[in-house]
Amino acid sequence: EAGLTGLEGHRSVGGMRASLYNAMPLAGVQALVAFMKEFERRHG
Repeated sequence: EAGLTGLEGHRSVGGMRASLYNAMPLAGVQALVAFMKEFERRHG
């Protein structure tokens, strides 16, 4: 739905984990931040 891939939950507690490395483009980081803010707004 948000077009993000590679996000996984923790085996035992759920949640979300994202691995960001130096090679991650700024646009990708910005998309992830926007998704997280919207998720918090809806579910927080």
